Amino acid sequence: MESPAGDRYPIIDGIPSLLLASGHEEAGGDRNKYYRERAAEYDRGNDVMFRMLKCEEKQTREQMTDLLKIAPGDRVLEVGCGTCRDTRYFLSRGGSVYAGDINREMVHIGRERLQTTGVDTSALKLFLADAGRLPFPAGFFDRAFHFGGLNLFPDVRASIAEIARVVKPGGRVVLGDEGVGAWLGETEFAKILKNSNPLFHYQAPLEKIPVLARNVSCHWILNGSFYLMVFDVGVGEPQLDLDVEFPGWRGGSHRTRYLGKLEGVSPAIRDSVVKAAAAEGVSVVSWLEKALRRALD
Repeated sequence: MESPAGDRYPIIDGIPSLLLASGHEEAGGDRNKYYRERAAEYDRGNDVMFRMLKCEEKQTREQMTDLLKIAPGDRVLEVGCGTCRDTRYFLSRGGSVYAGDINREMVHIGRERLQTTGVDTSALKLFLADAGRLPFPAGFFDRAFHFGGLNLFPDVRASIAEIARVVKPGGRVVLGDEGVGAWLGETEFAKILKNSNPLFHYQAPLEKIPVLARNVSCHWILNGSFYLMVFDVGVGEPQLDLDVEFPGWRGGSHRTRYLGKLEGVSPAIRDSVVKAAAAEGVSVVSWLEKALRRALD
């Protein structure tokens, strides 16, 4: 596969590797090595998790899919698709699904799973890629999803920003991983989970969501043991009308209070200004602006 910029990527067994340019090895490291060695037993671990938490898998995955609000024809990105346990639910909603993972063995097992269970994969594109360097242009997708690996991303903030980058304004992102809810922190339930798996110590990294996020919410599923962060993609920081006048004795607006600051005065002068403004029936800001204009004139 060759990009418009001339970068070339290998297609191995029908799955494009978009990790690195042709001639380089696929990404390594301890995290990827772990999944390469344990890809076959990863599914068994998932089965155990749902039984352990006394939750029904299909219902849980349908719940996560509902949060994406996929509409027919939507282009959906699944980052870290693993063995495609969620992929089938996205396909059932009528979207075009791009499902990728950093580990080849996981994707192969996922493809076999979908084939053997008779899932229609005509709207599915599988690929290999790193969440921190997604091979898609900005705003390419309507929805993006990741579940189950966020805590161990090398740079969580950068990866969330990269996922948000490829979602168009108005689109939605859903991200989740292990992390027992804070209200359960001192329960035996939490202590037992954390004792068996240190990943349950993690908390939802809400502070690492980019500023362009809108309508942010956080849900805890699987009896409060996993978090799901949900947000819509906006543009830049939220906007304010800086010129709306505040009622009350202080008066002014965000513009005058934040951008029009002056050096401080003594408490006695300040009290005199407050009294003078009250006597004239105007706000302190109005009185000061009038006094300053007279002085400047």
